[in-house]
Amino acid sequence: MDVVSTGIPGLDAMLGGGLVARRPYVVTGPPGSGKTILGMQFLMEGRRNGEDVFHITLDEPPNEIKENMSQFGWDIDDILILDATPDIRAHKKKNVIDVGTSLDVRAMGDVGDIRKSQQIRSLEVSIHSVQKMLKQAARDLQKTSGRNFTRVVLDSMTSLRLFTMGGEDIPILIESFLRFLAEQEVTALIISTPSSRNAIDTEFLVARGEIKLHKWIEANAVRRGISVERFRGAKFDEQIRPMAIGAGGLQVDPVSEVRLRGPMQLAIDQDYLEGRIIEEILLIIDQVLAQMEQADKMGVTTTETSVAITRSMFQFNRKRYSEAMRLALQAKALLEEKLAARWRAGP
Repeated sequence: MDVVSTGIPGLDAMLGGGLVARRPYVVTGPPGSGKTILGMQFLMEGRRNGEDVFHITLDEPPNEIKENMSQFGWDIDDILILDATPDIRAHKKKNVIDVGTSLDVRAMGDVGDIRKSQQIRSLEVSIHSVQKMLKQAARDLQKTSGRNFTRVVLDSMTSLRLFTMGGEDIPILIESFLRFLAEQEVTALIISTPSSRNAIDTEFLVARGEIKLHKWIEANAVRRGISVERFRGAKFDEQIRPMAIGAGGLQVDPVSEVRLRGPMQLAIDQDYLEGRIIEEILLIIDQVLAQMEQADKMGVTTTETSVAITRSMFQFNRKRYSEAMRLALQAKALLEEKLAARWRAGP
């Protein structure tokens, strides 16, 4: 089997040399654990080998990614990126800020300040549209150079699932997207967070393996670790190994063991306040979306609710969880008020 280096020697050692090529893998972990860094390090390794790589971002705009990665001294200008982050359009004549979505493919070297929406064609961000843009980028690359993408990173499937609304069968769409990646013969890292503790989302079933990043507090300090949860078709190290974010990116010690000690010891993966807030926000968003479907059937207008929930999702993806919670609750209250008025009015 062909093996692909992740760009992190310690992780490659845990994987028995690296990832099995041309397969999709899931990367999970709490906020701030290093998932985006891992994805970029994986793409940088491909560029060093002369490969063509592709980055799909929904969580952070390219200018922020570029700035954040500069701390490692990485030259990411040659990496092609699909910008699918929420886009803000300010209307001068009306005191309105419209939160929409855009799709924009360009090289990281062409990224400057935050994009101006009027310069970009707007499309609805969904699993289907992202797949369509990736397919077109692959065709363009093949036409101009006769080459193909070998590595793809999607950051993140969690956000893409949130944007894909309208009653579409999301599990089928995700399965189709991962099958498309397999047909393209790319090695893909899909950054994702399970939608709930009890659910097993499609990407976790279809992916050939899962790399999990851990973050916890010990003796008043933040500690990190990494583990390989699944790795089909090959042997792997099942231990949680120490990990740090250093000058060269993620650094993994494939020999040492994680040992918890000290009076402030917390169990690995124990929920933090931030994690609980994230779950609550997602639950409220799901409730509002379900209520909006009911309201549409009853002929109740949901324009204000739709704007509020879209803004909540925008703030959620920017990791501004307090504001996302406020807007989600506002959307819920607006819709419940309209539904109550509709019931009082009778048939």
